[in-house]
Amino acid sequence: TGWMPTLLRAGRGMSRFEGAAEEIPAQPLVLYNYENNQFCRFVREALCELEIPHIVKSAGKGSPRRAELLETSGATRCPYLLDPNTGKGITDSGDIMEYLFSTYTVAR
Repeated sequence: TGWMPTLLRAGRGMSRFEGAAEEIPAQPLVLYNYENNQFCRFVREALCELEIPHIVKSAGKGSPRRAELLETSGATRCPYLLDPNTGKGITDSGDIMEYLFSTYTVAR
């Protein structure tokens, strides 16, 4: 998404979150997103900070994956996170972040 947001966000997504769970999910999570969306960026950063294996599927306007996103989620809104380990599918970036940090972190 460019170097400026990385600079302004003080390197978010570039280092491991200290509360990240040690256990790796059995299957990688799937994130439907598009590059120039700040809400998608927040989710990508969280996935990197938590070191969660994930597959990123670009689903911007004009993308062939947009139909796949519509079929999977019932809408074309990004970000959309699908966790095959729990069967959860979540659209709102705030809800996704809450889910990731409550599911894939260790209580301290």
